[in-house]
Amino acid sequence: MPVGPQNSLEQEKPFTSAKPPLWNLTFVTFIVINFFIFFGFDMLLPTLSLYLDARGCSKEEIGLIFASFAASSVLSRLMTTRLSRWLGATRVLRCGLAICFVGSLMFFIFPHRFFFALARILHGAGVGLTSTLMVSMAAQVIPPQRLGEGLGYLGLGATVALAVGPLAGIDFYNDFGYEFMFSSVALCSVLAGLISLKLPFIRLSSDLKPDPPGLKSFIETRALGPASLIFIMGAAACGVSAYLAIYCQELNLNNAATFFVVSTIGTLLARTTTGRIYDRYGPVAVIPPGAVILIFAFLVILLFPRPLPMTLVSIFYGLGFGTIFPAVQALTLSSVPSERRTAASAVFFICFDLGIGMGTLFFGLLAGYFGTFRVIYVASPIFMVFLIILFFSLFVNKKLKFQAKGARP
Repeated sequence: MPVGPQNSLEQEKPFTSAKPPLWNLTFVTFIVINFFIFFGFDMLLPTLSLYLDARGCSKEEIGLIFASFAASSVLSRLMTTRLSRWLGATRVLRCGLAICFVGSLMFFIFPHRFFFALARILHGAGVGLTSTLMVSMAAQVIPPQRLGEGLGYLGLGATVALAVGPLAGIDFYNDFGYEFMFSSVALCSVLAGLISLKLPFIRLSSDLKPDPPGLKSFIETRALGPASLIFIMGAAACGVSAYLAIYCQELNLNNAATFFVVSTIGTLLARTTTGRIYDRYGPVAVIPPGAVILIFAFLVILLFPRPLPMTLVSIFYGLGFGTIFPAVQALTLSSVPSERRTAASAVFFICFDLGIGMGTLFFGLLAGYFGTFRVIYVASPIFMVFLIILFFSLFVNKKLKFQAKGARP
């Protein structure tokens, strides 16, 4: 039976203590699909550069191939709303999974630099479409009063994938070869596509109303305020995701992998608890505390660069990241009418992608200038302080209009 705009914001009821149901087959299906999408993506994170290097690509070519993923991902996110209106969200989701499948296979079927770039472009477009639509479609079936909690649970699939995906990718690559690894990535797309057949036809609210004129049809400007918070966090967090391994190498430590695995504990804890706090008390009770937790984690990495402290603080890093990400995501979706949620979701992910990209570039230049990667963890807390200041600036000046209860506009 179609799931339509009956869950839209226009028909929300006042917040009450009685919680509407959240868990159903459709919602669980979204979580499982999310896991397979990101499991395939995360398997490539530590292995793709190894494969391209083994195939004779230069460092510059590897950088361009990686950049092509980000560019195609951003462009596909901008087109998601229009494609959803033309074809329907469920069909576009399946098309995105099919694109991921083709891109995964092209890496070893056509082992040439041009096809490497084309494969990465296809994979970026597929991931951009599917990840953007997953949030919009899930938000359509999540009760508005439980949006923060629901988005937190939705991210559990991606959290688990991030914990096991890179390790699985390395094991597959080393033990079975690149053909098996890329086939496994493609299989993730196939499994996600098969599971998506269980989804009902979901018509997004954005499918029922025409796009605004001009550039606003692609960029939802009302989402830029809250999405700027995720841009800052993405820039700060890339200091860990992109540089922690080489920072540990600089210090002759070998616990980078342990850090990422253990951080999943904190992320899972945040994903399963802080959403309810967000829905009851609003973003002010979640986002600033999450930023303070991340500041603490960065300072421990800076001041106590030893295996035990870094392993323990990884739980706090996961807790802070897992608290802020779904909270800002819910805030971004709540800042726009329901028919513009797909466009707002695209803005959210684009800002996160740009934050990671620009943060990686900035921290790389910073480390090169000072001659040490330790300086990254001096700068990262400053980013989070700026995030707190920006949040309260937007909140106090009422540039973001949301209520404490349910954070609804």
